Amino acid sequence: MSLPRLSVPLAGLAGAALLLSGCVSSAPTGGDAATDDASTSASAGGKVTIGVVMASSGFMGPIDTPPLNAMKLEADRLNADGGIGGQEVELKVIDTGTNLDRYASAATELIGGGAKALVVTCDYDVSSPAALVAESENVLSIAPCIGDPIYGPAGGLKNGFSMGSGTPGEATVQAEFAYEQGWTSAVLLTDTTLKYTQNQCEIFEKRFTELGGTIIAKYDYQQGDSVRETVSSVAAGEAPAVIANCGYSPGGATVAKEMRDGGVTAPIISGFGMDGDFWTGGIPGLSDYYIVTYAAKNGDDPEPAVNEAADAYEKAYGERPSVGAFVAGPSTLQAIKAAYEKAGSWDGDKLTTALETMGPLDLLAGPTEFSTDLHISVERPMRVLVVKDGKLAFVEERAPEKVTFAG
Repeated sequence: MSLPRLSVPLAGLAGAALLLSGCVSSAPTGGDAATDDASTSASAGGKVTIGVVMASSGFMGPIDTPPLNAMKLEADRLNADGGIGGQEVELKVIDTGTNLDRYASAATELIGGGAKALVVTCDYDVSSPAALVAESENVLSIAPCIGDPIYGPAGGLKNGFSMGSGTPGEATVQAEFAYEQGWTSAVLLTDTTLKYTQNQCEIFEKRFTELGGTIIAKYDYQQGDSVRETVSSVAAGEAPAVIANCGYSPGGATVAKEMRDGGVTAPIISGFGMDGDFWTGGIPGLSDYYIVTYAAKNGDDPEPAVNEAADAYEKAYGERPSVGAFVAGPSTLQAIKAAYEKAGSWDGDKLTTALETMGPLDLLAGPTEFSTDLHISVERPMRVLVVKDGKLAFVEERAPEKVTFAG
């Protein structure tokens, strides 16, 4: 995800969250102080500290929490298998609570305390102050699930990478799946509070029309807004074969509810921003709602390793991960381990060169390959899910046929 330079209306987020969302996993991070989370023993080679600057609350909480929780389990697994380079992995986490003023100071604190790499919040604009501190100290920084290709050289982060499934691939899959279903006309609904959602609809439109689809109408909204007037316009106009809801919870859930309440029955498709079934309880009987995301979290993913990781998450935290992007947390540590083993050093430049040149990585999130220009995967296969009986169910796995970029 990538926020614009404008502030998000937090009051609207909070109010809508109370109305539409259910239980969201919360990471046991211990507030705003640094805490040690990986405690199992590796071989007797000392410890290596990985700093984590993420949020278990605020508007990034629902996005950051699942990969952060899963990352802690992966640290334990790595340590049981010898750690990284024979050193025990020690995660030191500072929970920012999505306090935008906390990121830079938290990164400074962790790197000053010896962190060899930095893991940051899943949004470029929120996390960039922390990432820029890491850049200035020649420390590798990784965001588990930023989708904007700007996280990397394009955004001034030579040593910055995302384990996310890039928006160019995600939105391309949305368009290609929709067109393949025979849905050849679309209405676009864009939440303009995020650059991520703006890019999503732009890419969807480019690929959809390239395939031969027609855009009937385009409407904008913002988090916290009612879209009843838009619903009336859609209901009164030419009926679309599909609606692309380029949004994120809870505002995107408001859109879904008001569309269905207003009698609009066309299939709706969204990306990772609408992942999770914690919001579907507010829309009884919701159907024909499709989501393109990282993984199927409810035990029906085609990759056994994903299902096993989701089961382990539930055992550890008492509930399933709230979104499929939980797989990006373990993938972050897997990538750091692979980079260190190739580089033989914690020097940021050397770790970056290792990641750029090592070829495809087989991570829990899927096959991942970086280049000198692109520090995010845009070709990774993604999952198409559908809301069924209030839960997300697996439909198919598909990679983008022709990756499309915004702009």
